[in-house]
Parts: sequence; structure tokens; C-alpha cells
Amino acid sequence: MQLWKKNFLVTFSFFVIVVYICLFTMVSVSFRNDLGYLVKRASDSEQGIAYALQSIQELDGGHIRTDISYMANRYEKAGILLDVRYGDITLTDKIAMDDMPEGRFGFLTYGGRKHLYINDDATSGSRRLKITYMENIQPFYELQNRKFYGAAAAGILICAVIGVMLYATMKRIFRPVNQIAHELRTPLTGIQGYAQYIMMGNITEEDRFFAAKQIVGSARSMKDVVDNLLIMGNVKEGALSFVPIDIRDMLEDLKRTYPGIELEADIQSINGEPTLVRCLLENMISNAVHAGGDVKVTADAEGLCVWNGVSIRPREEAVLGPHGYGLAICQDIARIHRWKLKYDTSEKEGTAAKLIWGSAKTRLAPSAEMPYTK
Repeated sequence: MQLWKKNFLVTFSFFVIVVYICLFTMVSVSFRNDLGYLVKRASDSEQGIAYALQSIQELDGGHIRTDISYMANRYEKAGILLDVRYGDITLTDKIAMDDMPEGRFGFLTYGGRKHLYINDDATSGSRRLKITYMENIQPFYELQNRKFYGAAAAGILICAVIGVMLYATMKRIFRPVNQIAHELRTPLTGIQGYAQYIMMGNITEEDRFFAAKQIVGSARSMKDVVDNLLIMGNVKEGALSFVPIDIRDMLEDLKRTYPGIELEADIQSINGEPTLVRCLLENMISNAVHAGGDVKVTADAEGLCVWNGVSIRPREEAVLGPHGYGLAICQDIARIHRWKLKYDTSEKEGTAAKLIWGSAKTRLAPSAEMPYTK
């Protein structure tokens, strides 16, 4: 496994842990707050029932049992069970439990459901009025479970989105390093091999000259890689100065480098950074030439097109995107000039790299503007 992928897994795992700790902490705090509110509300409700029972006992005389039973039946419909004892007399008993837990309040499972119970004593005359209040809080726990599962689902969604973004970012950061290493390995291997060949000593002058020539060529390739890196750095920094460029002359110069291409230029100049524009055009033409087939370059007021007659099979079409070392530079240079670079491929018509100038203008000086083309 590549090092950057290991770094991604470690970073992503740490992020997942942090996300779920935060989410479950929020759910736990919310649960405690909601439970505290529920207990307070139940306690207030029980106190109200206790006051009502005391009033009934003091005012109702012989009808106390009937009135309290009626009151208990109404509360039962609301999910609240009451057990009321006046001394040794049971006035109502809606809780079918032999061993009721001790303590002021607590939680228990009754009838397969979660309940909150409150034990209370009140003095009424010479006897004590003992009240057991038990409220069904199963819906509360079901709501908390839904919150828990919702937080878990939200965590999965957040981690998935951030994971994709993190993977793409780290891949974009580390991919150029791998590509640069690959680009440098070939010329370095050539330099090392021919240098060892020269060190053998027992070679002719012609062979020595040939080896030295190959070393110079490999060194030049390394210089091109370094130049491209510097260009990419300038593109990223964005500290560029656009000037009028004789695009026709630049294309003619590139034609001398690639004499096999066909050139048609109906445009004289464009605005841009000369070094970057040349790098862009050279990359586009070089890619077309190396792909094989006839290459034709056309430029007009709308844009520039580099066409070659090689048809690319659908499964190879993905390579036309900005995935190569040179193509990444092309995309960055086009973007910073506010141009559009796209690739079209057809089995019948071949492949075309199209650079569209666009209609925007760029400022050359505080008091002057110049269009991209003329």
C-alpha cells in the first residue's frame, strides 16, 4: 500500500472517532437534559396529585375511596399508575407489583415498558397518606433511540462525504509526487547507466562521445521536468503578468520543433503569460504527436485546436482528462488564463484537444484593457 493511502486511513480513522465522539456526546447531553426535564415534570405532577388527594381526604368524607378510584382511572388512561394507601387502608391500587422498589424515585420495567416511579408520603390527620406514582416513559426512550440511530446515520453521512473529499485532496496532493518521481527516474537511470559505461575506461572515443551525448540528453530531460515544476508553482501562486503574444510566431517556432504537423493560424496575437502559453501549446502538440497519426493545429479568434487522426477506444477515453503530468499543467494554465481546455474523441474523426479563448478581457495597465485575441 502506498504511503499516502496509509496516511489517509490513519487520518480518516481519527476523524471518524472524533466525529462519533462529538455526536454521541451531543446525544448523551441531550438525553440527560430531556430526562431531567421529564423527572421534574413527573415530580410536579405527583405533587399536584398528592395535594389533590389530601384535599379529597379532608373534604369528601365517606366518598373518598370512590373519588380516588375515579381519579386513578383517569390518570391510568394517560399512562400514569397510582397506588394510594391511607394508613393500612388501600384506596386504589393500579400497580400490580408485590415488591415496589424503595427510594424517592427511580426507573423500572413494568409490563415490558420503561416506567418512572416516585414514592411519596403525606400526613393527613393522624395517619400517613402513602402515594406511589408510576408513569410510562417508553415513548421517551423510543424517541431517544431514534435520536441515537439518527446520530449514527448522520455520522456515516458526514464521514462518507469528508472521507471522499479527504481522499481526493490527498490523492491530488501526492499524485504529482509520484508522477515527478516517475519522470525523474528515467533520465536518472540513463545518466547512471552511461556514467558507469564511461567509467569502464576500455571504450573507444566514439562510444565515449555517444555516452556523453546520452547523459546530456537525460540531463536536459531532467531540466524540462524541473522547469515544468517551476511553471506549476507560478501557476499555483497566480503572480503572473499578461502581455500580448504573437501566437502565430510561437506556433511557427513549435512547428520547427515538430516538423510533421500541419499548421493553420488565422490569428495574430493573444494576451497571456508567454512562458506558460508556450508550455501549454507545446504540451498539447507533444501529446498529439506522441499519440501517433497525422497532427493538425488550427488557431482562430475562437480558440485553438490540436487534432490527430488516432481514434481512441472508449475504454481509453479516460486518459484524455487531466490525469497526466503534462495535461495537469495544461489544465492549470488554461484555468488561470480563464480559457477552457477540453478533449473530444471519436473513432471516426480522431482526437481533438480544443482550447477556447473565451470573450473575457484582461487588464494590462490601470488605464488600458486589451482583449484576449485580435
